[in-house]
Amino acid sequence: MLLSPEESSLFLSLYQHLIGFAAGRLGGVKGIVDFASFRAASWEAKAGARDQLLANTALIDAFVEENPDQFRETDLSNVLLWRHFVRDHFVIERDLASYTIFLTRDEPPRAYAVLGLTTEFAEMLPHPMPMFVTAVLLPWKGRIICDGLMTISNIYPGPGIRASLRDAYRRAKAAGVITSLEPGWRPEPPKPPRMPKTPAIQRFLQKKCPATLKEFEERYGPPASRLTGEAAHEFGPRRIDGTPVLDFDSLAVYPNIIRNQVLYIYAKEGQIAYAAVTEGTAWSKADLKPPPGHTLIR
Repeated sequence: MLLSPEESSLFLSLYQHLIGFAAGRLGGVKGIVDFASFRAASWEAKAGARDQLLANTALIDAFVEENPDQFRETDLSNVLLWRHFVRDHFVIERDLASYTIFLTRDEPPRAYAVLGLTTEFAEMLPHPMPMFVTAVLLPWKGRIICDGLMTISNIYPGPGIRASLRDAYRRAKAAGVITSLEPGWRPEPPKPPRMPKTPAIQRFLQKKCPATLKEFEERYGPPASRLTGEAAHEFGPRRIDGTPVLDFDSLAVYPNIIRNQVLYIYAKEGQIAYAAVTEGTAWSKADLKPPPGHTLIR
């Protein structure tokens, strides 16, 4: 994910003018004394001048106060926030739809949501993610960007390290992905897991089911079907060897107690012992046709 071309152009102009200004105030850094010499310098010289700026952050305030290049005040307010930079050894761990994850290599790991400037991070890396880098992250209008002067390691992590990095990312994500470097920002607390909805049969048994068949019928009326003895056992669950799973002597069927489900009440000597539900099914004659080459159980 990249900044828009307009935002990227504005950032680069501010950043390059700032580093050139700071290098000039420091008496020159590797041949860089101003904006023009910064633009013409090698990558190593640019990174060295950037490092000198970060070691002398008071020059950020001087640049904003003097405004030698006549930037707008609203733009300079973004520059002041660069005092809250983060420079560290990172793992560029993965690309997501809205940003790229920069993961710290210390404990506990921290995950930063970072945007690129003009080139996607995946295109900058010599190997697929994850890759080890040394980089500077900066706040930019409520988001985090990388200044582009990264040092990329030639070490490519093997399967074991990649697995440990995935685990580190999961732990960092649980603590909250960092999406801003501005003072006072805090990651959103992780949302507690939602409790699964209690099934209708469980709610019914906990709150509405009487203890006896007589009480049940007094409250809900006669069942659609009532079976006893061996007839009832024809509709009870059985083990693979054919023996009954439940100990009951009567079965009452209520299709209208729980919405869209048929309720089976199993009782032993009048006391309700078990309850079960099945999804309501509208059967047709076509449903009773066995697959070709097969017969129905009779």
